[in-house]
Amino acid sequence: MRIVIVGPGALGSLLTARIALFIEKKKAAGADNDLPDLCLLDHRPERAAQIRQTGLFFEEKGQSAHCTVQVETDPARCVGCDVLFLCVKATSVTGTLAGIAPFLSPQTMLVAMQNGIGHLEAVSSLPCISGVGITSEGATLIGPGHVRHGGAGMTRIGVLDAETDISGKRLAETAGLLNASGLKAVVTRNPLPHIWAKLFINLAINALTAIHRCPNGELLNSPALKDMMEKAVKEAVAVADALDIPVQGDPVLSAFGVCESTAENISSMHQDVKNRRQTEIDAINGAVVAQGVRLGIPTPVNAELVRQVKRIEASYLP
Repeated sequence: MRIVIVGPGALGSLLTARIALFIEKKKAAGADNDLPDLCLLDHRPERAAQIRQTGLFFEEKGQSAHCTVQVETDPARCVGCDVLFLCVKATSVTGTLAGIAPFLSPQTMLVAMQNGIGHLEAVSSLPCISGVGITSEGATLIGPGHVRHGGAGMTRIGVLDAETDISGKRLAETAGLLNASGLKAVVTRNPLPHIWAKLFINLAINALTAIHRCPNGELLNSPALKDMMEKAVKEAVAVADALDIPVQGDPVLSAFGVCESTAENISSMHQDVKNRRQTEIDAINGAVVAQGVRLGIPTPVNAELVRQVKRIEASYLP
């Protein structure tokens, strides 16, 4: 099984480290046959060289581990791979896919791990098995080649089109590998409800924490911010209903629950604005606004959140 993981960010580094450590453990036990061939793909040569030289450092529950990994910069490395995890940020999906698409085949399953829904159309048009992954695993990138596992979760993987014999085989193999590597994973026959369930949480938390520069839990201390969270989620639910996306449970209560359970966490969008990086606002709240415009559904709270985050991004300019 040949695996390529594209993007050495927090999630890409977590997946790479977990799988690489599993491979090393099997080799140490004398099992050299039928082990996965793993490669981490990075578009930045200097960072790739650093990780190639130093390896990956993995922290979890106060313990640390180290593993060596194969790191490449040439997208042609995707030729012949069975599974490709796309772990770049939503803002980099278009450019990354343009580079790797020529090297994909109908037998390759791409598993897109992005937040939001902005990437789905691009992934669906690829010349390969179009898959998605929805994860609640927590990871923080300490630095290039150094990742901290912030909390165990569940990863669901599925395909966007009707499942075939080859895609079913790829899904089963991939879920099996993730579980063997210590990451809980299941196959879902309908990933869209899970994608939207995560979207509801992200659009409720990320933009507001970025705008107010606060940990997740502080949103619950303000009645005004809780009200904005609720309204943003309800707007998105209205859009999902119009698209016939099944909505699971009570998305507002789920968002409040995640906010409470991750009270000390700094959201990815908050980290982006702290580091003056482009955010994923267009793929999260912005994607809901765009769908609302298309469907004639008002989304004023999400539009305001997009406006405020865009204003922060514009302040980065000298």
